[in-house]
Amino acid sequence: MSKIPLHPSNRWVKCLSSHGNIRGVAIHATELVAGMAKLHGIRGVPAACLGEAVIGALLIASNSKGQERVNLNIQATGPVRQALVDAHPDGTARGYVITSETAPEATLGTWGEGMLSVLRTKTESQNQPYIGTVPLITGHLAKDLSFYWVQSEQIPSAVGISVKLDAEGGIESASGFLVQAMPGATSEEVRLIESQINHLNTLAGEFGGGSEPTKLLARIFSDSSFMLLEERQLGFSCSCSRERVTRALTLVGVDELESMLSEDGGASVRCDFCNESYTFEKDQLVELIRSSRQR
Repeated sequence: MSKIPLHPSNRWVKCLSSHGNIRGVAIHATELVAGMAKLHGIRGVPAACLGEAVIGALLIASNSKGQERVNLNIQATGPVRQALVDAHPDGTARGYVITSETAPEATLGTWGEGMLSVLRTKTESQNQPYIGTVPLITGHLAKDLSFYWVQSEQIPSAVGISVKLDAEGGIESASGFLVQAMPGATSEEVRLIESQINHLNTLAGEFGGGSEPTKLLARIFSDSSFMLLEERQLGFSCSCSRERVTRALTLVGVDELESMLSEDGGASVRCDFCNESYTFEKDQLVELIRSSRQR
């Protein structure tokens, strides 16, 4: 069961230009991001960074194929030193951030310098996962995601992400969009996308407080017609379970399990994504040790 209630306004809307050369997706996820920030007990810049990472991962997942998990991993030098977000083509996501206690004065955007990695894994396939990594060159996630798509996947792209905070540092709004050139796009259409990059965050911000992604797409495609392809509700979902944690504990080895038993008389494991805690009492840990020895 999700720890964050579904909200009808949290959704993405996907579209395609009438000529089939440009695709776009707009996302409204205010309540989802606010719920995730509350779940992790964060406010201010860390909450905003979590929101940006969640929007970014969902934008990537929106054009992924079924049964594919997208993991966005951002390692940075700003107030947040790492963000990890999992997102799926079904519109679900989970994520968390690790803050930095000694962040240097920012010379770039909020994220600072660092690396941005995208891992694509097919959940029911034995194929090797695809990973693309690029440096953070501006410290602004929207611009650096645009660079990622061009550099790592050779897709001319323009990204807008807007996460606004209220007076108390909570999430007031969270939205974003992605526009990409498809194979067959003319050089003029590609230049049009590239020319938009500098003002896309401003456009996302204008619609940040609204809950109608279709209106945002209409603004983006104001000079051309487009067709709506999909509208999907977004939500929080974590794949952790007691069974998964049990399997993970068996992999740490008998010596480590025995150390937990002698020092703590049991074990407790907390999921970083949803804060769910799984406790193993003494007799349960003894049984794990016994079964591990028999493997």
